[in-house]
Amino acid sequence: MDGVYETGINTPMGNINARIALKQTGDIINGMVEIMGSKNALSQGKINGNKCFFQGQMKNNMLTIKYDITGELIGNNLNIYAKTNMGEFKLQAKKVG
Repeated sequence: MDGVYETGINTPMGNINARIALKQTGDIINGMVEIMGSKNALSQGKINGNKCFFQGQMKNNMLTIKYDITGELIGNNLNIYAKTNMGEFKLQAKKVG
């Protein structure tokens, strides 16, 4: 599951690019989500086979978005289901590093 993944999020303001860096240690996952120029640590990450679960919050000057993520790694693609205080999203991130 280690690696850097990139995805795009379609919003009313247009497409927003995001990078997710993950580091696996046993069945624990840590990392960073970078979106709109802001880096935010992810927490409470767990891995079960090719699935991961983590949560965190993204902050910028105007708002805070809390999220719970369920991801499934298939090949170099991380299929993501994100539940946030701003809605629910399905994304696909591609491993780039």
